[in-house]
Amino acid sequence: MKFITLPDTTPLISLRVVFQTGASQDPPAQGGAAWMTAMMLAGGGSRTLTYKQILDAFFPMGVTVGCQVDKELITFTAEVHADHLEAFYEIFRGMLLDPGWRADDFSRLTDDAVNMLEVELRGQNDEELAKEILYQRIYQGHPYERHDAGSVSSLQALTLDQLKAFYLAEFASSNLIIALGGGYPQGFEQRLRKDFSTLPLRARAAVEIPPAPPVSETELYLLEKPARGVAISLGFPIDVRRGHPDYPALLLATSALGQHRMSSGRLFTRMRQHRGLNYGDYAYIEYFPGGMYTLQPSPNHARAHDIFQLWIRPVDREQSLFALRLALHELERFVTTGLTQDEFQRARSFLSKYVNLLLKTKSEELGYAVDSAYYGIPSYPEYVRTGLSQLTLEEVNAAIRRHLRYDRLRIVAVGEGMQDFRDAILENRVSPMTYNSPKPEEILEEDKLVQQRPVPVRAEAITVASAAEAFA
Repeated sequence: MKFITLPDTTPLISLRVVFQTGASQDPPAQGGAAWMTAMMLAGGGSRTLTYKQILDAFFPMGVTVGCQVDKELITFTAEVHADHLEAFYEIFRGMLLDPGWRADDFSRLTDDAVNMLEVELRGQNDEELAKEILYQRIYQGHPYERHDAGSVSSLQALTLDQLKAFYLAEFASSNLIIALGGGYPQGFEQRLRKDFSTLPLRARAAVEIPPAPPVSETELYLLEKPARGVAISLGFPIDVRRGHPDYPALLLATSALGQHRMSSGRLFTRMRQHRGLNYGDYAYIEYFPGGMYTLQPSPNHARAHDIFQLWIRPVDREQSLFALRLALHELERFVTTGLTQDEFQRARSFLSKYVNLLLKTKSEELGYAVDSAYYGIPSYPEYVRTGLSQLTLEEVNAAIRRHLRYDRLRIVAVGEGMQDFRDAILENRVSPMTYNSPKPEEILEEDKLVQQRPVPVRAEAITVASAAEAFA
């Protein structure tokens, strides 16, 4: 059991209980076991209290228990005022250490998980759907392949006994990190240690997490569904994560290319600002779920392996092929020519300040401290600022050439007309861009190149499928 403590004098107490297990450890044919086990703990009541009784008790305290399941970490979070700590902790301890395992909670939470996959993700959120399918296509046959919640069929096949077995096998003190911050009373840390030491000492042997399978050629996976626009995500695996010598350089590079939800990136400038194609276009070297809802990434998505990804927000169907070609054009230009000195300076200055915003709350500070323990690095802001301060433009451009590319990609598109989209790519049809107002000659000349740019892919490497098949 590991402890991270960040005490201060504020009356608000933040708590993160993080188990180093997750969806990658789902047993064979039990996709969603980690997800459902965690949801039963956070939303299923304890042995002595039903979930409704817990909600009724928490309401006047102004507290909720959050739960996040990822590939390698399961995180429970809570923030409570010092005046309510004792009452809250008595309940919270029971939720995690003495769960209720009630059949009605299991049924309700299974329905919630199925609804999340079928309705919220597959039916209503084309952008997140494209991003999650991209991970599935990159990690085929890998422990990361499944969605964290599994699939509709695997969820409906799970049993309470399987969840109990997962809990006993995976929720152990040896893979537990407890992060505690705020004005907690003296002796509370020792109390946590004593209570959570009642968990099994060791978890079962973890499933090995190998690198992603190599990507030998470009592959397109096109999901057909009724939609107003076409959402596109593309990427490939990289061997860089926090702690790697090139992480600060790639972090700076992707910020210059497409900082999340910022208008300063090259992709945003070339695709939205100059051409009005969509709402925005961004680049990532770490998993960033729910990007359309938040401006900053949430902590505790630490992973042994990750991908480089471009997120192309929905574009009109008539402009979707041009948008894909333009994204590939910009990616090639980025890889081959790198950053300018001005881009390098602006991105370094921005990131040196931006990292402080990631830790604006005590809970987020604890979360990043947990991630730093996972990766074996110093405090994340210190790690990033130190790395950035030592970089040169030449080192960043060299890292771009080492790790990034514009070929051998996995590309996912979600929207209507995917069969025609496929045919247009294979036939290399011209996809002219039209505008409602005059554009600079530079843009128009570039458009002539982009509109006929080949997307080098074999017919056998393009799959057109129904979105209804996703997570089935």
